[in-house]
Amino acid sequence: MSRTYNKDCLLAHALDLLGERWTFLILRDLFLGPQRFGDLAAGLPGIGANLLSKRLKELEQADIIVAPSSNEAGAGYRLTPMGEGLRPAIREMMCWSIEYFMERPESSPAHECIYTDHLEPDSVALAVELFARYCPEPDLSYVAHITIDDFSYTYYYMNGEMVTRRGADTPAVANITTDVATIMQAFRKELNLDEAKSRMKLSGHDKVITHLLRCIVHAEKHAEKELAPTAHAAVV
Repeated sequence: MSRTYNKDCLLAHALDLLGERWTFLILRDLFLGPQRFGDLAAGLPGIGANLLSKRLKELEQADIIVAPSSNEAGAGYRLTPMGEGLRPAIREMMCWSIEYFMERPESSPAHECIYTDHLEPDSVALAVELFARYCPEPDLSYVAHITIDDFSYTYYYMNGEMVTRRGADTPAVANITTDVATIMQAFRKELNLDEAKSRMKLSGHDKVITHLLRCIVHAEKHAEKELAPTAHAAVV
């Protein structure tokens, strides 16, 4: 840490660890799974290699991330349990940002971010997780895959909480194949449920597909809408 608030306050101490520029964005990218240095740098244009190295070292020293060891060829930086514990706080901040900037002038850069169809698949995949908070199903537990522009993601849903990871190595009970443009247009309610479905490939457990579509379309009016029958699988 290069600076400190020097205040006897829990929030100040947390900001001493996390308040430097780029830190939250590094953590955001690691929420989806381990990342190599080059992948982190590519996903954070403008940070520079030296500053990224500095931030990673600070997070490692704070026991928030683990760096790959010399004998882990191809491995990436990953979150510790303490680092993973920051997911709810950062997720809430991102949800707040959506609500806040949706009300800002259209010239706002953040407003423009919401009204574009050219986001990275990682950002869109994480947005599905964010919107799951508005579609609670506390009695539903499942593992599902969503493929966005040929990038695969696994969604773990349990006790009303969703967690997203890159890749599709875990068996799933439902699958959705789609693209960034379709999801973003559905988020913005430019597509209704049927229109969004017509631009996706859907398979698996009906109730899981219904819940994922509610998270994507983000409209509770679709909560009770039945989907056309699809192949069934046991919900985990």
